[in-house]
Amino acid sequence: MRHPEQLGKYAITGLLGEGAMGVVYKGFDPGIGRHVAIKTIRKSASADRSAQDALSERFRNEARAVGRLNHPGIVAIYDLGEHEDNAFIAMEYVEGRDLSQILAATPDLPEPVILRVMHQLLDALEYAHGQGVWHRDIKPANLIITAAGQLKVTDFGIARIESAALTQVTSTIGTPGYMAPEQYVGETFDHRVDLFAAGVLLYRMLTGQPPFTGTAESVMYAIMNKDPAPLSESLDADRAAFYQPVVSGALAKEAQRRFANAAAFRAALLDRKNVEAASAAETTIIVQSARGAGERSATRPGSTRSATPTTQQTALTGWDDADLAPVQTALARFMGPMAKVLVRQAAKQCTDLP
Repeated sequence: MRHPEQLGKYAITGLLGEGAMGVVYKGFDPGIGRHVAIKTIRKSASADRSAQDALSERFRNEARAVGRLNHPGIVAIYDLGEHEDNAFIAMEYVEGRDLSQILAATPDLPEPVILRVMHQLLDALEYAHGQGVWHRDIKPANLIITAAGQLKVTDFGIARIESAALTQVTSTIGTPGYMAPEQYVGETFDHRVDLFAAGVLLYRMLTGQPPFTGTAESVMYAIMNKDPAPLSESLDADRAAFYQPVVSGALAKEAQRRFANAAAFRAALLDRKNVEAASAAETTIIVQSARGAGERSATRPGSTRSATPTTQQTALTGWDDADLAPVQTALARFMGPMAKVLVRQAAKQCTDLP
């Protein structure tokens, strides 16, 4: 398709993503001098007038939902507008990788990183719920981890604003596998659907597998009728004993049996003894790994994957110094100067950052 050079006052500087209903561009706001992400929908995407109206209302709903939120863990909305055949939302441009990309590159996240992700997610949900906004589609693809290790919740396109009839509360909207039972059957639901989805995410990060798998129909049946495999099948006894009650408290089929709110869910995770959440620097390594598996593949010369030259390569290992530096920095917090030696030794044998 032909991409515009301008949307409203924003100059288009790049393409970030494209789907059936619209495109996400990188843009520039000349008035403030900052980069923005511009999410668009094509008004002509559907010949069905009612479908177009529903899509447009969902789009405006996202702007209304996030426009009232001001939290470091939520992607900010700046503007809502129209330009020729496109309606658009201008929002905060975030440098980073979404959690689905990170999990693809690093399926077994270290426990401290899992805790950091969950703490930040639940903190953002606690704030949103306090403002009367329920996301309703929490999943890895809607969670961005920045280069500084900050989690950002995005895509409030199907959010529910409490006491506002912007969407049907009983509509079956969400992502199979992350939807709570009450979403599937059209029952009245509340903010606890987000806590169920956060529980699915926690299980996925702990075990490397989603708790409910299969076709959309089999996933729905499992969510309605079955419990996921116990964590003792995937984790050591110590971790399984701690996390099983937490996961069960999030994935309870009846909403009233789940955690009452995100704060209670987060408090349960804070009880994890002797395992502190990862620092921003340690989380950054995970983001770097995802980047290495993406457009800037961080591999040794001779690996089967292509590598894009970036900075000065270390002669001893064939690795770029810039790729090894964050690993060395994080490890040095615990081991001092020996970290550099150990990382260089490991780099001789390893072909990727994970």
